[in-house]
Amino acid sequence: MIKAGTVLQLEPIHNDTFDKYRCRVVELGDEGIYIDYPIHTKTEKTIFLIDGTQLKASFIINEQTVMMFETEVMGRKLSKIPMIYLHYPGEEGLVKIQRRQFVRVEANTNISLKINGEFHPTITEDLSAGGCAVKVKKRMGLHGGMKISTIIVLPMQTGECQYVEIEGKVIRVFEKDQNEVASIEFVHLTESQRQLILRYCFERQLDLRKKGLLE
Repeated sequence: MIKAGTVLQLEPIHNDTFDKYRCRVVELGDEGIYIDYPIHTKTEKTIFLIDGTQLKASFIINEQTVMMFETEVMGRKLSKIPMIYLHYPGEEGLVKIQRRQFVRVEANTNISLKINGEFHPTITEDLSAGGCAVKVKKRMGLHGGMKISTIIVLPMQTGECQYVEIEGKVIRVFEKDQNEVASIEFVHLTESQRQLILRYCFERQLDLRKKGLLE
């Protein structure tokens, strides 16, 4: 699926600045891929990646689909041009992302809803950078069109927890498996908040795939 000439976008996993780099696959190796030296997408400067750097890589399949995978800098090679050697997990390690919609994943993570000045802790049923579904109680008095605040806890692969406070709007409240569930749309996300949620969703997809719960 990946081949020489494929353009990759790279993002450091252990980095809160949300830097993005672009590069091109130059050669395919036995257990990885060789890329040219990445260029920072904002500064247009060449980036030097040290061995062991962990990254999230993505490449475009078509107008609607992006494939993503986790990778690590394994070394470098000097041929006609200097190249960096990245681990490639193979097609079984790829996660498909729909470009025209935010990826929604099943996730039971802690969330607190601020309703009329009072906080109500609960958990999510699913999550995306566009919104979430949350288990609620009738006594919370939620209804469609209602504006609330949310604080979401995102447990990351690094072991740290990120706390994201986002304004939301209740789309609807419905019953699911004898539980009350509220569908909430996020509004006024910052770019850093969106990137954090996208990173969490990507890590969650990989975890589900490793457990055989996601094709």
